[in-house]
Amino acid sequence: MLEFIDANCRLGRGPAPREGAPNTTEEILALMDRFQVRSAVVYHASAQYAEIMASNRRLKEETRGSDRFFMQWAVLPPVWDLFPDPEALLDEMKQNGVNSVRMFPAQFGHSMKRYAAGALLDTLAAHRVPVFLPFDQIGNWDALYELCETYPDVRFVLCSPGYRCLRWLVPIMDRCPNLYVETSNFLMHNGFRLFCANMGADRLVFGSGMPEASLAAAASQLLLSDISQTEKEQIAGGNILRLLSEVAL
Repeated sequence: MLEFIDANCRLGRGPAPREGAPNTTEEILALMDRFQVRSAVVYHASAQYAEIMASNRRLKEETRGSDRFFMQWAVLPPVWDLFPDPEALLDEMKQNGVNSVRMFPAQFGHSMKRYAAGALLDTLAAHRVPVFLPFDQIGNWDALYELCETYPDVRFVLCSPGYRCLRWLVPIMDRCPNLYVETSNFLMHNGFRLFCANMGADRLVFGSGMPEASLAAAASQLLLSDISQTEKEQIAGGNILRLLSEVAL
């Protein structure tokens, strides 16, 4: 039986919660048990819509008592004293056992270009910390390519790339080995088979997109795909565990 590590999971209520969607730690864990998800990389909804550092610390409280979560913090480029400088941020991440980050440039209105985000992203790269980016926060595919080229040492994980993305995504991934793709919205006919046959399985990481998307749909898509068991195991959990194990804090 395939065992999953969910690399894209959110705790807490967003501004427009889907009826019946899991939001609490207990509800998320119950759904994980149902679909044999061993662990999940989780960020907090309030870190996307409220004050980031306070929300990141709230994540620790809401995951306390369970060893099945990898905490993921939302981060911003530093501006004056409104957000910790990169080294102070890394120290606090280490103290709290956090080994990946998520950025929302469109939501929080900041540039990802080197003049604004360079110090933060260079520091994250030096410590091999994966940076998760939802596609709708980047703007367009050309911006994604520019980002990966500008920061070749940053391990970017693109979340929810969307339907019919291969023609845009493949040329970028051919040129940017630092780009990985999370699978919650990787929806296309034979997408997994085509990707594994032509690019290999080691740059896809399984994610559900809970609570906004369905864990059942995400798991079924991988379970029923026409690829080898070894490739399924890499995508289901092996790749994200490898990325997280290589973080040096």
